[in-house]
Amino acid sequence: MPIIKGLQKTTLVDYPGKIAATIFTAGCNFRCVFCHNPALVEDSQSAGLPVIDAAELLEYLRGRTKQLEGICISGGEPTLHRDLPEFIRDIKKLGYAVKLDTNGTNPAMLRTLLAGQLLDYVAMDIKGPLELYPQIVNSAVDTAKIRASIELIMQSGVQYEFRTTVLPAFLDEANFAKVAGLINGASCYYLQQFHAGAHLLDPAYQQAGAYSAGQLNIFARQLEPFVQKVAVRGT
Repeated sequence: MPIIKGLQKTTLVDYPGKIAATIFTAGCNFRCVFCHNPALVEDSQSAGLPVIDAAELLEYLRGRTKQLEGICISGGEPTLHRDLPEFIRDIKKLGYAVKLDTNGTNPAMLRTLLAGQLLDYVAMDIKGPLELYPQIVNSAVDTAKIRASIELIMQSGVQYEFRTTVLPAFLDEANFAKVAGLINGASCYYLQQFHAGAHLLDPAYQQAGAYSAGQLNIFARQLEPFVQKVAVRGT
């Protein structure tokens, strides 16, 4: 089973339209400068947060079917775990809708999950223009896989959203035009406010500035011709 290192027992925001719980898997292939879950980046059984037993977690969720409607699986990057389909299948057997949060670097896993009808909602992070990915995520990136995941999601028939954390150091009007080209025709795109703080993975950005709510809304309006719904979160 996936290495699980976090559980938010109830959330009204992680799964749009549903009362849900969020499961956090350990391990990520990115080192995003604005990452707000640095304790989940490493997948070691011994490092950082204690591991939550998957069988015990499933038993807990079995007893919450009258209170919860959905389960959000986040991270870290959940698609790094080869047994993710089996884990989601066990959750689906309990009657829950499942939302996956992903960075889009594993289209093969995404294809498997979609083909198996294991996902009801997919949220994919778009870090920025493809040429800026290595700078933003501090990792080597096969951008063809990012493109493939975008295409898979848009053609999947399941509810989905794309989203971008807007850090001024990497994203301006010209760069958003490039992002619009990546997701042209998408149903839903969220611009997420960047929040500085000591919790961020990269100390260099812990006091970085952010765009105003007004500027984010200007960006959103500029994207409206390309995406059916554009909205701002977290301001």
